[in-house]
Amino acid sequence: MLFTHILAASAWIGGSILLFGMGLYFRDKDAQSTVYYYIGPFYGYFELIVLTILLITGGYFIYALSIGEILYHPQMALAKYFYIKITLVVLITISTIIHMYISLKAHGRDRTLKEKLVSRATSLAIFILNLGILWYAIKIRSLI
Repeated sequence: MLFTHILAASAWIGGSILLFGMGLYFRDKDAQSTVYYYIGPFYGYFELIVLTILLITGGYFIYALSIGEILYHPQMALAKYFYIKITLVVLITISTIIHMYISLKAHGRDRTLKEKLVSRATSLAIFILNLGILWYAIKIRSLI
């Protein structure tokens, strides 16, 4: 189960970094539109599957490793890290839902200014939250 969680996290974070980097790299709007037109839907469904795997395996670990017991002691560093990581996971899940909704709704047409702004903001949020989740996962692992 740990291997599945780590593999899914690698796919999630790697894909997020790749798409974020492509957004910065492709300055030509036509090239950017073409690339995202073909890659976006595939990655959107891929990310939905991977996020589901991460949530299921993460929930499994909270249950199977009795992490819920640790959460009853918020003064412990381990509990604090788990609370922060869980909060970041909730935020990234919300950001992903919003981003996917806009992306799929606007697929194949020009986005409105509001859609562009929200899409870019959620993309940036996903990128930053991924790094935060990774940071706290490493801190948690070092204490376990």
